[in-house]
Amino acid sequence: MNILIIDDHTIIEEGLKHRILKVVPDATFYFTNNLRNTLSIVNSKSMDLIFCDLEFKDETFDGFDICLEILKLKPTSKLIAHTNYNSYRVMKKVQESGFMSFLYKGSSYQDFFDTIYNVVNHGKYESESMKNLLKKRNSYLRNIFTDSLYGISDLSKRELELTILLKDTTDRNILAKKMGNTPSTIDSYLQHVVTKLNLKNRQDVALFSLEFQDELLKYQHENS
Repeated sequence: MNILIIDDHTIIEEGLKHRILKVVPDATFYFTNNLRNTLSIVNSKSMDLIFCDLEFKDETFDGFDICLEILKLKPTSKLIAHTNYNSYRVMKKVQESGFMSFLYKGSSYQDFFDTIYNVVNHGKYESESMKNLLKKRNSYLRNIFTDSLYGISDLSKRELELTILLKDTTDRNILAKKMGNTPSTIDSYLQHVVTKLNLKNRQDVALFSLEFQDELLKYQHENS
């Protein structure tokens, strides 16, 4: 199995190689720390798996740029983001950028093993590192929106419909067309929603709708 490691820290490269060999004893490794060499290697060799850091010191590119360029060259490449940035925001960007998975550099051996196995054999995979970040994010959001979640039951059917639609747009004119109302009626509905969900403005409602779309749709279905 050919494995490419893209990282500008030699110690990290060696440590990662040692870890991978426990999972894939017959792995053949290729190392690089810049975009130009990466593309040269990917173009000349068939890579089964690519580990890519997200930040490179003193460079004008990052791991997201590298991922983009690799996928332009070899669209079926399997990349894993391997990073010290253990944050939900970074993880979401990783998911949206074409990486198959996300691994925190301090992840457990089991998480590391499971991620390699699943990416190689199945493609996209939600690692334990990702699940932990998602749990923290959900816990944080639920603490913030506790009153809002209780307030869903106070919404009228039209207010609930508006709340669900706010996931995709906050434009009153677009919302008016979708709901068959006037923009002023949408404004009136929105004022009621903001009050009942104990939020500050339509942007808050939009975030609430995005993060709790499943709960909103479930409540709508149960009360239709």
